[in-house]
Amino acid sequence: MIAIVLLSYLLSFSAIPEAAANYTTVLDQEVNALPMSYAWVTSYDSAGGFDDIITLPFGNYYGYSTELSGYIGEVVDTLNNSYLINWRPNMVGDTMRVCGMRVAYKLSLGEGVYEAGFHYFHIPGASLLPRDSNVEWGYAGGGCIYLKSGNPSVIFNINLNIPGESRIDYLRVYYYREAQVFLPLIKK
Repeated sequence: MIAIVLLSYLLSFSAIPEAAANYTTVLDQEVNALPMSYAWVTSYDSAGGFDDIITLPFGNYYGYSTELSGYIGEVVDTLNNSYLINWRPNMVGDTMRVCGMRVAYKLSLGEGVYEAGFHYFHIPGASLLPRDSNVEWGYAGGGCIYLKSGNPSVIFNINLNIPGESRIDYLRVYYYREAQVFLPLIKK
C-alpha cells in the first residue's frame, strides 16, 4: 500500500514543468547574471567636478565571496582632488552585505617609477557611512553591513586616504550574498 501511494505521488509530480526564473546555478556558484551591488572610487576636485575612476559590480555569487577590478592605473593627485570609496546596495535586507573593500596601490619613486610591491588601503564594510540620514543600516558581524530600510539607491562611502603621487591599481570588494531557493508554484 505504501509503495502504491509513493509511486502515485512521484508520478503526479513528474509532469510539473520546470519553473522559469532569472536565477541560475552554474559553476562557481553563480546565482544571478545581474550584479546586485556596486562599489567604485570617485575623485572630486575643488570646483565640484568629479570622476568615477572605477566601477566594480558585484554580488553574482552566493556565500562569502570577492570581486576584483581590472587594472586601474590612476595616479593620485591629493593637491587638487579628494578620493572616496563608495558602495550602493541596490537592495534592502541582509541577503546582500558588503564586508569590506580594499584598494591596492603602489608608492611613487619619482618620475613615473613605482615600487614593485603593493600597499593596501583596507576598510571593513562597517566603516562606510550613508550619505542620507533617512536610511537605516544593520551590522551582521565580521565587519559586514547591509541596508536595513530606506532607499536602496543610497550611497555609502568613506574617504580614501592614500599618499599623493601613488598609483591606484586595483579595487577588491568582499561581500556575502545569501542563496535564496525558490520553489515552483503548483496550480491545480
